[in-house]
Amino acid sequence: MADVKIAIISFEHMHACSYAHLLASMPGAQLVAAAESDPARLEQMRGHFPRIPAWFCDFHEMLDKVETDAVIITSANASHEPIAVECARRGKHILCEKPLAARVDDGLRMISAAREHGVKLMTAFPVRFSPAIRQAKRHIQNGELGRIIGACTSNHGSMPGGWFIEKEKSGGGAVMDHTVHVADLLRYLLEDEVDEVYAEYGTRLHDIWIDDVGQLALRFRKGTFATLDTSWSRPRSYSIWGDVKLTIKGEKANIAVNCFPRTVNHYDNKTMHHQAASISENLDALMIEEFVRAITEDREPEVTGLDGLRALEVALAAYAAGEKNSVVKLKLAGA
Repeated sequence: MADVKIAIISFEHMHACSYAHLLASMPGAQLVAAAESDPARLEQMRGHFPRIPAWFCDFHEMLDKVETDAVIITSANASHEPIAVECARRGKHILCEKPLAARVDDGLRMISAAREHGVKLMTAFPVRFSPAIRQAKRHIQNGELGRIIGACTSNHGSMPGGWFIEKEKSGGGAVMDHTVHVADLLRYLLEDEVDEVYAEYGTRLHDIWIDDVGQLALRFRKGTFATLDTSWSRPRSYSIWGDVKLTIKGEKANIAVNCFPRTVNHYDNKTMHHQAASISENLDALMIEEFVRAITEDREPEVTGLDGLRALEVALAAYAAGEKNSVVKLKLAGA
């Protein structure tokens, strides 16, 4: 079977570099082109990835000139929708960086366009593929915890700067950036939807004009209650992937999950910078491999566009709850 030909659209998001490195040697996939609208960043990335055969400033021109089966969208959040709709219209399967979009209506249009044109739409939630999460799912499905009463969770990281702190491009700060990952994990593990959200958030750690800390309380339809501490509280020298933790309480037993426990830490006094490398499974690789398999097997990916929409709805409900200082009941958008 021929390799799936994939193009990357934008290097605005830092995860694009990880995806490009992985696709350079991934069996069954071929990275055939990349598009980057910022000329300076394009030249920088061209230097980092000389093996990518074709580079373009305009992704429309790239799609016109290069034969592709699929795209990975790693632009600023607010531009996911127009890019995805155009790619769907051209028959390209889509792996879209999280959050799926900055607004619910944008996410709905993306899902509708993918369905209309018969392409796969996958949301980039790599933590879904963590072996620790998969093991926790098996324990819950086997009934070892009994009825799930509650969960205490966290997702911390470094303040990324750039367009992440420009609300018109990101849709929100730390609450938007980190809520969607854990909201998706809880939906996956509990097989349930969030019913009510309360949240408080603010700017406490950095001199920026967007939220950098948040605390959420979630009530699921089956009664499970969960809290989420989401913040940009890690120093710049700390690994951004340093904290996705869940403690799940059941009537019979509890589970504590740390998705990123095994790392090699490198501290360099010359650069005054810390780097961390995982010595366990590469979750980005597992995610992209699933995307490729879904295309070749002609099936829905394990993480869909609808999954991305549902996680986005939780993050946006958290902002609404904080503004109103009251609990917000979710009204899930039709898809």
